[in-house]
Amino acid sequence: MKTIQADTRRRRRRRVISTLAVAALAGGGLLAAPAVAHDGHGTHEAAAAADTDWADYEKILLTKDVGEPIDMAVLPDRRVIHTARDGSVRLTDPTTGVTRVVSRLDVYANSEDGLQGIALAPDFEETGHVYLVYAPRDADGDGEADTPTGNAPDTLPAGEDESYWDRWVGVNRLARLTWTGDELDLDSEQPILDIEVQRGQCCHVGADIDFDADGNLYLSTGDNTPAGTPGADGYAPMNDAPGMNPGFDTRRGAGSTNDLRGKILRITPRADIPAGTAPGEGATYDVPEGNLFPPGTENTRPEIFVMGVRNPFRIEVDPETSSLSWGDYGPDAGSANPDRGPMGYVEWNVVGLDDPHNAGWPYCHGPNAAYNEWDFETGTPGEFFDCAAPRNSSRWNTGLVDLPPARAATLYYGDQPGQQPRDELVSFGSGTGQAPMGGPVYHYDPDLDAPGKLPEQWDGKAFFGEFSQDYYAAFSVDWDTFEVGEIEDFFPNAEVENAGMTPHDNPMDLELGPDGSLYVLEYGDGFFRANPDAGLYRIDHAEGNKAPQPSIGATPASSSQAPLEVAFDASASTDPDGDELTYEWDVDGDGEFDLTGPQVSHTYTELGVYTARLRVTDDEGKIGITSTSISVGNQAPEISVDVPADGGFFDWGDEIPFEVSTTDAEDGTETVCDRVAWSYGLGHDEHAHPEVSGTGCTGVFPTDADSPEHGAGAHLYGAVVITYTDGGANGLPPAAGEATLRLNPKLQQAEHATLTGVEVVEDDSASAGAYVAGLARGDAVALERVSLTGIDSATAAVRGKGTLQLRWGSPTAKPFAKVAVPSTSDWTDVSLAVGERTGTGTLYVTATGSLDVDALTMVGEGIGTPPAAESSSGPSGAARTEGEH
Repeated sequence: MKTIQADTRRRRRRRVISTLAVAALAGGGLLAAPAVAHDGHGTHEAAAAADTDWADYEKILLTKDVGEPIDMAVLPDRRVIHTARDGSVRLTDPTTGVTRVVSRLDVYANSEDGLQGIALAPDFEETGHVYLVYAPRDADGDGEADTPTGNAPDTLPAGEDESYWDRWVGVNRLARLTWTGDELDLDSEQPILDIEVQRGQCCHVGADIDFDADGNLYLSTGDNTPAGTPGADGYAPMNDAPGMNPGFDTRRGAGSTNDLRGKILRITPRADIPAGTAPGEGATYDVPEGNLFPPGTENTRPEIFVMGVRNPFRIEVDPETSSLSWGDYGPDAGSANPDRGPMGYVEWNVVGLDDPHNAGWPYCHGPNAAYNEWDFETGTPGEFFDCAAPRNSSRWNTGLVDLPPARAATLYYGDQPGQQPRDELVSFGSGTGQAPMGGPVYHYDPDLDAPGKLPEQWDGKAFFGEFSQDYYAAFSVDWDTFEVGEIEDFFPNAEVENAGMTPHDNPMDLELGPDGSLYVLEYGDGFFRANPDAGLYRIDHAEGNKAPQPSIGATPASSSQAPLEVAFDASASTDPDGDELTYEWDVDGDGEFDLTGPQVSHTYTELGVYTARLRVTDDEGKIGITSTSISVGNQAPEISVDVPADGGFFDWGDEIPFEVSTTDAEDGTETVCDRVAWSYGLGHDEHAHPEVSGTGCTGVFPTDADSPEHGAGAHLYGAVVITYTDGGANGLPPAAGEATLRLNPKLQQAEHATLTGVEVVEDDSASAGAYVAGLARGDAVALERVSLTGIDSATAAVRGKGTLQLRWGSPTAKPFAKVAVPSTSDWTDVSLAVGERTGTGTLYVTATGSLDVDALTMVGEGIGTPPAAESSSGPSGAARTEGEH
């Protein structure tokens, strides 16, 4: 970095915590009670809002062509290199509006693995060195994949011993390459460090890179452990029960002193490395003094600077403040459990570069709240870990048993107000869930001649992004004590949208450019794919006139043959100041803007892929540039998912049959099944954990019976992306089409729906710790993107008095089912017949009277079937599709 559906973009629900829930939490011994705001913090948001005139800021689109965006680095000339998980490296030039895929690495692509972080070396302008982290498909270069395709089983297969797990061991590689000026020289690759990881499972890669003033390289690594580990139930996954996949015990990695996973590493790459040198200490890098374990300490790795982190996805080293900061993800338990440990917190941490330590995971988390050493074999509690002296008793541990003391987080937060000292962290955004992204520290340079640079107001503040809640923030930090003072909502979405600019949408990376502007890479809504609302942007300070917001349409954008006449339309372009715009077009990619007007047309007479550019200019000469691709000779295929129905219902553990067909303008309707690729993941709020991938026209999506272990009360669903790549045509490269599916569990918690006119009450007596209160006439509980295929009825858990109703497509549509609820203060199950409903749409739950609603359970076969008895435990896509290879 350096210079992962559901649309939950809705109003944050008002939450009420029951007295019973608060009392239960506070009585939990070693557990952390709900936090209260520190004195004075409640005034920070209002003060920041009063001091900042957001009309002086603008968000400028640089490109929508980002693939599945992962990381970026801003070049000295303000061009941006950015990575996508599929191994592609793109270069965006803001001055021309053109984005190109300039390099492509051969990556192992399963779950979250693939191409990850990118960073420029401190001496980049002299050496051209660029560092990357990726999962090589063939790390040893023998021409064969290092690990099997598909997913590893949950349990040891019959007849195998523990050496079976070795076949799933691969590496995530830190490598150095040379930038030629327009692309990476792939032949220059020099591996620096290999991180041994277990493949065939999800999740947590980390893989961010930064440097200090001495040229030391810092690399974050994730704990390589699934959130849905059997028996974890949203708490620390430490399942080392006999026969279980070792990947289910995070103590083997993050909790071990002798493993590089779940760490922030500090090394010194060697300047001159002979070609062909294998990566390793003393060969491709050295270890500087001052790390957590001195070289030679038995059962430790000297590269470790910080241990005990879960997924430090974004780190920042700031030489001027001599600090290291990072955001870290936590597990998903919605509340503390006196037998298991704290609720799932996420963290933001900052320490000095002379302060190596143990951040605590998986023994302690958040405010140094301890987890229980749960016996996963018997499902019974043990002793709670001692945060001052944690011990690693895992049978997979190769490191020390007695560990350094755990450190409380600098900042931590849950999901709702009242669950952390700083409620600003859950109050700025509009989404749900927790996903912290660390960002850079701004240092104002009065001598920098860059009109868009951020003002001195932000000097010394650390930027922060929240992926799930769609906001950016700025932290005021005392860089001597590392205490956090004011937390400011940076360029709030309400202000962005009021100015006619694109709202923040799942921040993925934040970088300060050499021009003093803030560059942001946004993932958009959706998972494992190039989302249509993903993009690369620059946030400038711009008093007065703002740059226009270009928008380009092209109809048609592709054809099987030439000539092709394309109609271009820029009429959706806007100007934040309301200025009249002029429009210029370079439609043939020759570098000359030779057409004008909001609508133009052009006929392409030769086969090829063309970049058409639009430049819009306002009355004061400010410009906005964007581009689109026109393919003459090859059209992308279209995918039809014949089964299952999008939005259909299933039981966790079901196998969901699928059938896919395709239509391609050049290839016809005959589908080459091994070109159909699919990925199934566990959706959770606004991100997802990839679980199973495969290829084939038919097969099953194997859902995991242990998915609810992600955490009681977690908003879970299945997320599927299917792609089909054609064979190319007329000398043009292959093109890909895409389809997505949302798969819904039959048990639907009312509080996870889109709500109108009701409130959510947290209460441990409810099925998932919360319920919807006060559903009355005019209110609605909306289950979006659902299909009632195979569903006969719905059972609702309700109380109160009134009539419960089901409506399809609109909250004012005629009810197709209703049932009277007699007056009751106890939860009562009532049944509503569904009948035949076709298609995918929104199911509305409405009422007369006043009812509380806990959950709805869909009754019927749905879209899934129980797995065959011989199937191994847990998801495994390796042999469940036709055409897989």
